[in-house]
Amino acid sequence: MNQTIRGYTLTRWLGSGGMGEVYQAHQATTNRTVAIKLLRQLEQAERFRNEASVQASLRHPHMTLLYEFFVEEGLSCLVMEYVEGPTVEQFLQRNGPLPEATAWKLLGQVASALTYLHERGIVHRDLKASNIKLLPHQNIKLLDFGLARLANSPRLTRQGHVVGTASSMAPEQFRGESSSASDCWALGILLYEMLTGYSPFGGSTESETGRLIQKADYISPIKLNASLSATSVRLINKLLTVSPERRLTAYQVLEISQDPDRLGTADWVDPIRKWWDKIKR
Repeated sequence: MNQTIRGYTLTRWLGSGGMGEVYQAHQATTNRTVAIKLLRQLEQAERFRNEASVQASLRHPHMTLLYEFFVEEGLSCLVMEYVEGPTVEQFLQRNGPLPEATAWKLLGQVASALTYLHERGIVHRDLKASNIKLLPHQNIKLLDFGLARLANSPRLTRQGHVVGTASSMAPEQFRGESSSASDCWALGILLYEMLTGYSPFGGSTESETGRLIQKADYISPIKLNASLSATSVRLINKLLTVSPERRLTAYQVLEISQDPDRLGTADWVDPIRKWWDKIKR
């Protein structure tokens, strides 16, 4: 390893992100440990620049920071906050489902991050357990904005082109459509996985998974975890709803995570949804 790029020494391979390889790196001048994503596919350079422009504008306690973006000898580089710890996916694989209270706490943090994004007209489009890091004291950080898109930014995919990870995609994403409601479907997937240890849509092929998703055909989580409360089951049902307009919003999930009794009257006006409805006219 020990390759150096503009003062950053790569020390450890961490994995593959949405569009590049991710490494742990050390910057000697600041004595800071960072994560650096390197893009080697030139045809994806525009999307990589989009990720940089989206993430550079974000400041939220449950999102990773972007320190800088540069191009070195044709190699595009994103330098980000390094977050130690497992992803939610890794934790579930090793330990099984989370206690209900813990899952709700983490869900509220993710909903807070999504509310922040949606208020700014940003759709994440690839929310999943492997893109969420677990920190000490039951805190999370949302990672990887490679597929995020500003509402007023140019499309980087053809109309009708599928973007996202199949098992976490909303029904409309298979038609090439995505909105803040698509992120909220992914919230439902995340809660289901945290409470049961299983994906609700486990088809043997991507096309089979897609067919199950487009019908919202999944095993009730209570069958996989008999101790679940009716409130958790109802919240999952209200997120894994085929119609985007009928899904709860991130703002509503955030409110419900703080006061579960609100789930019974979760048809109050959401200012973010009002904003989205306005720009779609």
